[in-house]
Amino acid sequence: MHLRTLVGLSFLVAVSQAQQNPALTGEPVTRAVAEVNPFETEADIQQGAALFQSQCTYCHGSRGQGGRGADLTTGEYEMGGSDRDLFTTIRNGVPGTEMPSFRMPDEAVWRLVGYVKQLASQGLLEKAPGDADAGKALYSKSGCATCHKIGQEGGDLGPALTDVGRRRGLAFLEESLVKPDAVVAKAFRAVQVVLKSGQTVSGIWLNEDDLSVQLREISGNLRSILKENVREIRRNKPSLMPSYDGRLNQTELSNVVAYLNSLKGTR
Repeated sequence: MHLRTLVGLSFLVAVSQAQQNPALTGEPVTRAVAEVNPFETEADIQQGAALFQSQCTYCHGSRGQGGRGADLTTGEYEMGGSDRDLFTTIRNGVPGTEMPSFRMPDEAVWRLVGYVKQLASQGLLEKAPGDADAGKALYSKSGCATCHKIGQEGGDLGPALTDVGRRRGLAFLEESLVKPDAVVAKAFRAVQVVLKSGQTVSGIWLNEDDLSVQLREISGNLRSILKENVREIRRNKPSLMPSYDGRLNQTELSNVVAYLNSLKGTR
């Protein structure tokens, strides 16, 4: 058979295979998708974690805490949170956003689904050894409610903690207390604006353009500052939260972690 004929036949076979497998084309997958994830063993989830680290962390953060992309630790998803919804979102992407479609084998997408769901329930897998009641007393004494909300009580300068014990593992909770700058969601990144007058304005960064920088001050007031009045904008301390390393001994730290781990929300 002539070489040109062989090449032509190979091309037709490749086109036929692509048409039969939408995952290899640029078109959304519209075929039936299983209701329940068929790949959710511990080994599957570990493979999903590896895929997440290589494919998803640029937008969603190394621990799913968000950034350019959504925070995946909340258990709330714009396109739905069922296994089928998450599969479709990962496979097809989200139109009008930076979330792309992922053309990979179905089993790989399912493994990502399993890991993404685990990101929102890490705390359910662990039991803290500390005294949650003693930790609650320390939480109140330390003024944590000034910035963090539990249920309807508390402030909103920091992330809400109503169900943090469901979403976050023990290691993360402890790190957030002793190294609060380690992981900071985009919505809570701090900025310090040094004015030409010498005053420093600290708060949560909201937006910035060529003319001004907008932030929410620690008092809660929204403020827009003209850059013509600014000497320097500092972002070297991304969290407003102080470190409790040295402020709490190990027993106290374990107790606060136990209290935070006990906060599972109402789901």
